[in-house]
Amino acid sequence: MLALMLIAATTMPDVSVPDGSRLREGSACYALTREGKPIGQTWQRVRAAIEGSTPVWDIIVHQRVGDGRFDMRDHFVLRRTDLTPIRMDSRRNGVEHVAVRYDGADIEVARPGQEVTRFRASGKVWDGNLWGLTFAALPLRQGGSYTVPFFQYDKGLGRFALEVTGSEQVDGRSAWRVDVETGGGGQTVRYLIGKNPPEELGTESPMFGQRLGGDCSALAEP
Repeated sequence: MLALMLIAATTMPDVSVPDGSRLREGSACYALTREGKPIGQTWQRVRAAIEGSTPVWDIIVHQRVGDGRFDMRDHFVLRRTDLTPIRMDSRRNGVEHVAVRYDGADIEVARPGQEVTRFRASGKVWDGNLWGLTFAALPLRQGGSYTVPFFQYDKGLGRFALEVTGSEQVDGRSAWRVDVETGGGGQTVRYLIGKNPPEELGTESPMFGQRLGGDCSALAEP
């Protein structure tokens, strides 16, 4: 038996739609930090593919902390036009954790050993587990504000609220400073998004951060 839930419509600013054509194929390695000290790695890969007859971005984000004590691999299949999701699955320490399927406004969440849960959104949503690449696909500009509704398998419906607060250089590349609020407590995470090409260059928060670099050879896939 399927459990059914309706995600109610809420009053929210105009939606900012990502432009998937801004992304490009390739992979990147990031060092995860806590209070400035390395604690792990994130490997990210973007590849063009076809799902049925639909051009998609096939994306893997694989994160490992503490020499493997925590290992999370997220896999996304998104429409190449606007990054709206078709499916997403996540593995923790090599074991299936959750699978999410999107069919228009209908969303299905499956977890091993649990009843499948179905949701219905009131409009377009993006996957709430993919941050930097989603932000890189927005038409960022100085002083710009953006709202991107998302669905996240633990949190349900939410929204990314972004504000471009300035520019800086990251390893010789010009980047936007983008402060992102996910709703609820007013706390923000700062993303550094490359201007040309648009790409995720790093993140900053009071405790944790992420920057380009490190050794991702143990995480990289063919």
